[in-house]
Amino acid sequence: MQDFDCWTSTENLAAEAQPSDDHYGVDNGQYRLEPLLPGIMPGKTKPRLVLAAQPNWPPCAFVNLRTGAMEGVAADIAKGMGELCGFDVVIAETKWTDCWADQKIGRGLLNGHYHGCMTYTYTKGARDRQMEFSHAFLQDIRPAGLLVRLKEDGTPEIDGNHNLAGKKVVHISGWAPTEDGLAYVQNACTGEPFTGYTMVPSSEIYPNDDALGKLLDGTVDAMWVYVDQGENYMYAGCIADDPNKKSASPEWDCAKWAGLGKKFAFIHTGQFGHSVNGSTLTISKKGSGLVDIINPCMNRFMQTEEYYKVCANHGLAQDCYPNAFFPEEYLTSTIPVWDVSTKDLQSKCSDGYCPCPM
Repeated sequence: MQDFDCWTSTENLAAEAQPSDDHYGVDNGQYRLEPLLPGIMPGKTKPRLVLAAQPNWPPCAFVNLRTGAMEGVAADIAKGMGELCGFDVVIAETKWTDCWADQKIGRGLLNGHYHGCMTYTYTKGARDRQMEFSHAFLQDIRPAGLLVRLKEDGTPEIDGNHNLAGKKVVHISGWAPTEDGLAYVQNACTGEPFTGYTMVPSSEIYPNDDALGKLLDGTVDAMWVYVDQGENYMYAGCIADDPNKKSASPEWDCAKWAGLGKKFAFIHTGQFGHSVNGSTLTISKKGSGLVDIINPCMNRFMQTEEYYKVCANHGLAQDCYPNAFFPEEYLTSTIPVWDVSTKDLQSKCSDGYCPCPM
């Protein structure tokens, strides 16, 4: 029986299978295969990477309702990299909380159910201390913000000048922005930090809907969340001709999220200080070595026409890193409202995004 090792001599490979120096992990005539996983047959002449995500975050990760297959921009980029650089990619479904939960690495990633989890934002704090991040495939340090209830007259129950002292703020378990991220941003209306608040976790089951439910029923006073999440969940995966606006996925309730600007609105937008980098292709345990395979190939793939096509197919061309194949229209882009700091907003609470109080 052949013993498999994480290092295989290129002398034993057919010439056409030998990687060049701009592939992955080549060092003195040897190249690195993937970190070993329990119960998974490793690659023999090239890496076989198992990458996981929970398919409830379109367009990054979702289920194709016609085929039942797991798809998304991250899966397409990983598969494209595999074809370009000569390694196999297996896309697995998991729960976000098996990748990251409660300010620590999730059990699935920790115990080696897969090599890495996909589409995680490189946030400051606990994630940075515990995990290894690949390069980002989107140049989007996605802005976070604070969502609050609106009163009957359309004004927020908590306005933008409030420092959150004595308030309860729900965060979405297993998701960025993480619960420690609020400490890295400032109130744009006052220039002061938020202080004296209590963070409350959402349920791990349907965490976005649970967090919004806690806000709407008064369990908490505010919700710490990506600012584009409201519009994403109003439209993505929702059945347009359904009068009840039911979601095509049980993960979220479109009708509930359609309350943006009517029942709830953001009092803070454009909060970028919680992150180091944008959406990364993989996270893995510190010292796993996964980035030694991923990053060199990612550098190559992001210069190809296929990278542009993947970005465009998922409506993310303006968020991807432009290369020579991107049309000029994507080299300049309109700044969406959620990227704008609250103090510079021209919108109204009825739009879902409240400016600073006068």
